[in-house]
Amino acid sequence: YSAGRMCGELVKEALPDGGSLIIFVGRLEQLNARQRRQGVIDELLGRDFDPDRFDKPGTVIEGKNYKILSTRTDNFDFAKAKSMAEDAIVAYPDLGAMVGLFAYNPPNILEALKTADKLGQIKVIGFDEADETLQAIKDGHCVGTVVQDPWMYGYKSVELLTRMARGDDSVFQASDFVDIPARKVIAGKTDEAKKTANVDEFWTVLKQRLGKGDKE
Repeated sequence: YSAGRMCGELVKEALPDGGSLIIFVGRLEQLNARQRRQGVIDELLGRDFDPDRFDKPGTVIEGKNYKILSTRTDNFDFAKAKSMAEDAIVAYPDLGAMVGLFAYNPPNILEALKTADKLGQIKVIGFDEADETLQAIKDGHCVGTVVQDPWMYGYKSVELLTRMARGDDSVFQASDFVDIPARKVIAGKTDEAKKTANVDEFWTVLKQRLGKGDKE
């Protein structure tokens, strides 16, 4: 949910005067997808923090400055994801932004915009760190993307398990939840206080963690 609100922040940065947008996501049956989408909506509508809120899809959701025209689900069908993006571009000539909430959504949105010769005309906001999304941020075709930190999830999990195995009871006295916050990856400067990372710096570290080094 918090990561979804970060996506909403990127939309507001892309469309400071407001505008219309469409959200693209694989499915809404799973909790993380619902909360991710809801975070975007709540941020744009200026609502309070409530991960349990849920605006049902199928209707236009409108606030003072932003209008969510629809939420398009593709059920993990990549071809459908692209065709739905293409349809949205045609159906809404004044569309301001397209938000892709699963890793494959932004690349398909970008491909649809490229085909329609509208790269840069409609703002793209992504989620996750697909290579195509990161390259689009570098090229100025994507405003930014929100990324999680699975490497740190694993690191912290092993760290806690190791402490437990060694009899460190303080593990059980700490919070039940270890917060590893998401970050916004943008073309601008890294700012830890604002939870933003420069795309070049982020991509370099990502390649190192994946064992890719400087290889493309």
